[in-house]
Amino acid sequence: MEPRNGCATSEDLFWKLDALQSFIRDLHWPDHDFAKHLEQRLKLMACDMIESCITRTDQAFQQWLKKGTGFVSTDYVLPSEMCAMVNVILDAKNQSFKLCAVDGVDVVRNFFI
Repeated sequence: MEPRNGCATSEDLFWKLDALQSFIRDLHWPDHDFAKHLEQRLKLMACDMIESCITRTDQAFQQWLKKGTGFVSTDYVLPSEMCAMVNVILDAKNQSFKLCAVDGVDVVRNFFI
């Protein structure tokens, strides 16, 4: 299966985070406070993992920029790896709205600036 947004690793990460949150939510915990606590912990874990994904992708992107091999002419041909990295960042931003919101409030730290 070809990845649609970025790379297979990031899509797998986002899918697994969503599946875990759905699984825990579908258990319908009898203790409402404990269920809320679990939901909040999973949201914070998702935020941390998305932030780590973005940080690592940005570092790799910066390394590609330092190489400068793709920018020798005026054709502006970008390597496919750089395009994939941009797609990973954009997908992470979109997924964070779903995976990191608690009671409709986005708990994402300001790492999309």
